[in-house]
Amino acid sequence: MREFIIVGLPNSGKTMFTLNFAQYSGTKNIDVTFRTYDGLISCRHFTIDEAKRELCSSAFHKTRSLQSVILKIAVGKTTINFKLTDTCGLTPQINHDDGIRKGMAQTINFIRSADFIFHIVDLSLLTKDYLNNPHNIDRDIYNYGVARNNYLLLANKFDLQISRDNLPRLTSAFPQANVIPISALHSNGFKEVRSYVARNI
Repeated sequence: MREFIIVGLPNSGKTMFTLNFAQYSGTKNIDVTFRTYDGLISCRHFTIDEAKRELCSSAFHKTRSLQSVILKIAVGKTTINFKLTDTCGLTPQINHDDGIRKGMAQTINFIRSADFIFHIVDLSLLTKDYLNNPHNIDRDIYNYGVARNNYLLLANKFDLQISRDNLPRLTSAFPQANVIPISALHSNGFKEVRSYVARNI
């Protein structure tokens, strides 16, 4: 089964994308498998709305470990399962919380084994100075992803005017990326993401 990992800064929209893409794929109830950095695996059953209430938050680092859902997609006359895995947000600073540090380390380690990388960037927060900084986390993810050739850049919050204005800045800063503008909150751009998944599983 192919696995698509979702990475990015904290609060970039990774968990909301995961849950709304599951819903877009026809899922009303989901089983979320949690995999902690120390190897503990557990599973919980949610409706999509329940999962949003419990797993999404405006607070940084609500997600501290791998959270996976198995979804189905129709490819021709065949239905194929694939795994979509949400991760702990990455930051350049060393966090004071040991659990968050280990969650970020788990994310970085897991990127190496995932079949495909979905890199979510919050378009509304981009600045010219940030994009020109060669040492920011988004640039590190981009450089690794394009080298692997299994990488898709999801430009989130495209429903906002400031984000639409920032899109040319993003595509200029990351010229080798395949970029799909999305709204994780409103499920915009999900048709294009779904097509990418279907081509690659």
